[in-house]
Amino acid sequence: MSTRPPHILLVEDEPGTLMTTAILLEMSGYRVSKAPNGRRGLELFVAEAPDLVVTDYMMPHMDGLQLIEAIRAAGERASTPILLMSSGLPPEVSPTLADAFIRKPFEYTEFERAVVRLLKAR
Repeated sequence: MSTRPPHILLVEDEPGTLMTTAILLEMSGYRVSKAPNGRRGLELFVAEAPDLVVTDYMMPHMDGLQLIEAIRAAGERASTPILLMSSGLPPEVSPTLADAFIRKPFEYTEFERAVVRLLKAR
């Protein structure tokens, strides 16, 4: 009996970062859904119920903070772990709104450690 690999929703507006990170996650054995902005990310979150959400902060249409707030209001799936990534956060935005924070650019090994830790904790 095989178990399904963890499903990660990756929300990132920079196409190169989105594709590179998705490929690396897939090579590590994860199922990955990709969204180019927070609005599409929320649609995929509702439709697909991922095990983990990885989101950028600064995006068009709906930023990472708005996405996190929408997920946290999502009833039974509100506790889905979230990894927030950003090259910089304004002082009024606390990285503790997510379950973990990683500053871009990052080393993939550091990123994957955060992913593994969040998936184990869920």
